[in-house]
Amino acid sequence: MKSKIWQPIRSLFHGDVKDQPAPTESAPLPPEIVAAVVPPQNRPPVESVPDRLPIGGGGLTVFDAPEALEINRARMDHLASLGLAIDGKSVLDVGCGVGHLSQFFADRGCRLFCVDARAENLERLAELYPGRPNGLANVEKDPLEQFGRFEIVFAYGLLYHTENPIAALRNMTSCCDEVFLLESVITDYPKPILRLADEPVVTKNQSASGFGCRPSPAFVAMALSRMGFRFVYTAKTPPRHEDFELEWRGDGEWQRDGHLLRCIFVASREKLENAELVPLLESEVLQ
Repeated sequence: MKSKIWQPIRSLFHGDVKDQPAPTESAPLPPEIVAAVVPPQNRPPVESVPDRLPIGGGGLTVFDAPEALEINRARMDHLASLGLAIDGKSVLDVGCGVGHLSQFFADRGCRLFCVDARAENLERLAELYPGRPNGLANVEKDPLEQFGRFEIVFAYGLLYHTENPIAALRNMTSCCDEVFLLESVITDYPKPILRLADEPVVTKNQSASGFGCRPSPAFVAMALSRMGFRFVYTAKTPPRHEDFELEWRGDGEWQRDGHLLRCIFVASREKLENAELVPLLESEVLQ
């Protein structure tokens, strides 16, 4: 077994620790929960645990908010620029929401199936895109292989809304035969770590459980390599949106200057000769 973290990912992470942005509007936690995270002497320190829960809302309109449409345009324009072999492929869109991003694949003649954990999202999808095949499933619990096998699995804006990203990644990769397209909020850190985050269940494009996660790029690359994807890449040029155009500091933060930190991943079972991609991890089959 041989595994090599490429120098490009190491060189991305460096710099000084910056202050974390102020929290957004939120509700106070019950006093007994706040008290529970205050460590007595001679115990491990506990830091950066929010004392307020996020307040959500907005219904299905969150998918059509100006900021959502803006980042979706950046995401899909960027995916088109990568020049990947997508046309006519079978595609599973996981965490599809109301289906806006799936149109990219429909326009390219793909055999498409959409999956989401919220029935109301799929009902809206059926109204917006009549006849588009879809199914209800929680990516952390319900086997996606029930919907078949797919040459491409697409999961933009999903992983960081899961409380168990390993289970979600294992599920998504189990039915993926060729290429896994992933976009996530990440933690800016060079080692494989994961940060936990509160998310409002009532918001239709947030976590279905109340917990989200913020994996580091090394966490994602390591996990995917152990799931049979020997080649894990990121894009040489990020999407044209401030969430992606970040300075890598290795400071352990997942938000900075009022916006989230995001990264694109392209994982493949075979080596991709593509000038638009930069390798993060390449490994032989692990024994």
